[in-house]
Amino acid sequence: MEVLQMFRRKAEKRMVELSPNEARLMREALLAFRNKLLSAGKPTEDVNELIIKVMK
Repeated sequence: MEVLQMFRRKAEKRMVELSPNEARLMREALLAFRNKLLSAGKPTEDVNELIIKVMK
């Protein structure tokens, strides 16, 4: 029963304010990580979502 309750919880959302330089660094790091996942043949959906959120 505890496992089922774990999956029912909504994830807590957090907002982070980044300077333009920090946002650029985060974008570059996420893109590099995405490229690493692609070269390893692993899924990139989660990283893609983060990249889109950072770009907004």
